[in-house]
Amino acid sequence: MLVDRGLYSVPWRLVGKRVQTRTTPSSVEIYFDDVRVATHDRVAPGQRSTNEDHLPPERRDLRHRSRGYWVERAAAVHSEIECFIEEVFDSDDVLYQLRVAQQIVRLLEGYPKDRALAACRRARFHGNYSYGGLKNVLVRALDREPLPVVLDPIVEPDARPRFARDVQELLQLPLENNDAPH
Repeated sequence: MLVDRGLYSVPWRLVGKRVQTRTTPSSVEIYFDDVRVATHDRVAPGQRSTNEDHLPPERRDLRHRSRGYWVERAAAVHSEIECFIEEVFDSDDVLYQLRVAQQIVRLLEGYPKDRALAACRRARFHGNYSYGGLKNVLVRALDREPLPVVLDPIVEPDARPRFARDVQELLQLPLENNDAPH
């Protein structure tokens, strides 16, 4: 609701309905069918006042825009999921990954903890920090498959790059004569 160029929330069920307002220098009251449905402190033009109770239940969580909130919420599921969400945020410094982290945490909260952990492990193994990738792991039940085994490459102790020399070999070489005319 726009009042003197300030935006004020109304309960979501009333969006698009005709409401009346009563304003004072310090407050805005909103009425529907002669019943007061909201009271807000006045805000400056261009500012907004939103009451979280006015949002539909599925949108309330998305009001929280801080990284800390979503990391803490992930930690409530499991510390390993907290680490995964930290990695999601850190995966792209240019694009703040808030929306992706929100989607991932909400998705993982809907699964049993063991599946959520396994999905995070698989996504981390493959370096996939996208919502779509993690959702695909869960939908296709790839989290129930064992992770591939990575064997350490066998390196022979004497194997070295073609032009590499050890220090002893280099120290035994004669020094170039810098006094010779060029």
